[in-house]
Amino acid sequence: MMNSKHLCISIISIFFIYIDSFSQTKPENIRLFIDCQTSCDINYIKTEIDYIDYVNDRFQANVYLLITSQTTGGGGRNYNLKISGQGPFEGIVDTLTYIRQSVATDAENRSQAVQSIQSAILPYLLKTEKAQDLVISLKEKEGTNKIQAIPEKDPWNFWVMSIEARGSFAGENNYSSKNLRAGVSASHVTDKMKVYIGADINRVTNRFGQGTDEFSFTNKNNDFDNTTVWSLGPKLSAGFSLSVEQSDFRNFKLYSFLTPAIEYSFYPYTQAQNQSITLMYRVGPRYFKYYEETVFLETEELRFQQNLTLDVRYNKPWGEIRGSSTFGHYFHDITKNRLSFYTNVELRVVKGLFLNFGGSYAFQRDQLNIVKGDVSDQDLLTRRRQLNSTFDFNMDFGLRYRFGSIYNSIVNPRF
Repeated sequence: MMNSKHLCISIISIFFIYIDSFSQTKPENIRLFIDCQTSCDINYIKTEIDYIDYVNDRFQANVYLLITSQTTGGGGRNYNLKISGQGPFEGIVDTLTYIRQSVATDAENRSQAVQSIQSAILPYLLKTEKAQDLVISLKEKEGTNKIQAIPEKDPWNFWVMSIEARGSFAGENNYSSKNLRAGVSASHVTDKMKVYIGADINRVTNRFGQGTDEFSFTNKNNDFDNTTVWSLGPKLSAGFSLSVEQSDFRNFKLYSFLTPAIEYSFYPYTQAQNQSITLMYRVGPRYFKYYEETVFLETEELRFQQNLTLDVRYNKPWGEIRGSSTFGHYFHDITKNRLSFYTNVELRVVKGLFLNFGGSYAFQRDQLNIVKGDVSDQDLLTRRRQLNSTFDFNMDFGLRYRFGSIYNSIVNPRF
């Protein structure tokens, strides 16, 4: 039988353990930073795993997830998810893998990714205050309540800024090209509001020939864009777009527009990652000031324009379909109009057989900016300025069939 001395020591030990358990405050939630070094549908991940916080800075995260992939012998991809804790989760490390089969669609792959990430973050979730609300089931049932994330106080109020500069150079004896670009942008995204602000400066210089036959030119483009959208309900939104541009290629000494817009979604916006049909109407003024007189004998004009756009997107296990159509015209002359179509389709016809095609086509009679005068051979060959055309298109297509073993998941990075 335990004597009184040992009993006293045991009681004191239990008391201090109990006190220590209260002194160790659990994190309120996971702050996850995803470092994706391969193809990832981040928006879909955030939509499906909406009960944790996502951060844009690795050093502000308490959980770091690195996603990489390599090609397998069977033509699929081996995805590697290396997850490690930081701060209160220091020392908790794990690695998960999953295989995307060569015949899998993008929808199937991103579902696998979500399942793997959910498994990876579970040990960390169990050590947060969210653990008491966690419900684990083997089969998802309709009507199950999700654990909604309540982000911690954000000193930036969800604003994300970016500054970039880039350049490219290429050349040979009879040709050289130089492209320089710099830009700044800021975005603010919440459930109730979405804002994007961006400004860019771009310079492209091309040289053809050499010596006395040398011909060179520089295209300059400066632009500022702002899009602001407010949520008016699960299927309705409204906002506006503001743009200011200067482009010698398009003969714009100054081009600006302000177009209020309203959009209706036939599906709730929460389903947009899987299916979306939207109809958007835009109307507003457009101001033009040209470098050179146009074919309509204008050097400056103010015109009003309206546009109607239908956009369709489906991402299903059988493939992905994206398409849109826009019709717009100027009020001062309805014959100055444009009708455009865009589509991108990838279908799994049967197991292993994929069909993909895409492109765009536009019937355009709204080019108010075309410079008056004859078109030189240099203009035709170098495309240094925009020329009149009643249509514009691009198209691509492909067919892929893969057969044989789908069970070779070995990764061999040699050569």
